[in-house]
Amino acid sequence: MTKENLNYNESVKISILEAARSLFARFGYKKTTMEDIALELHKGKSSLYYYFKNKEEIFQAVIDWEQKVLLEKLHEVTESDQEPKDKLNQYVLTRMKTISELENYFKALTDERFGGLEFVKKVKESSEKEEVEMIKSILDEGVADDSFQMKNTQMGAMAITLSMKGVELPMFQATNKFEDVVEQVQNVMNILFFGLIKR
Repeated sequence: MTKENLNYNESVKISILEAARSLFARFGYKKTTMEDIALELHKGKSSLYYYFKNKEEIFQAVIDWEQKVLLEKLHEVTESDQEPKDKLNQYVLTRMKTISELENYFKALTDERFGGLEFVKKVKESSEKEEVEMIKSILDEGVADDSFQMKNTQMGAMAITLSMKGVELPMFQATNKFEDVVEQVQNVMNILFFGLIKR
């Protein structure tokens, strides 16, 4: 296969994923059909099957794509030059803001109806593992520069990761605008991390 064909095929796949991503977000996974995606692209349904076996495979690719977007943004925060306290605060805000924009990823990880999909379980596990490691790195920085007090940063990172997941759903159910939850996020941050800051 020539380079031109590879580029064309990659371009078509991206177009399919962009169309599917929009439709899944608007109408949900269950209601969106392969025919809907094909119509959105002005292509025949059979052309989709050249690139993807079925709707579930397209959905999986969309979730993988959105997960990559989230993790890249979080890595930018953890690799920044901010003080550990500011970095932890920015991490939580960046995570909340990004997830509020990644509707399919958020639904897949919080809606019980997706619990039976094996790839969703794997995404949850890999995402949580990577996030724990990122938060641990921030906590380690804070302990090293004497701004945090914590004996076990691994356990602390796990607790913070679980706490963030626990507050997300109620906040997004209360409002669908990220701007409206920033103050609530700050309040939760104070509750969760007040005892973490060394005085």
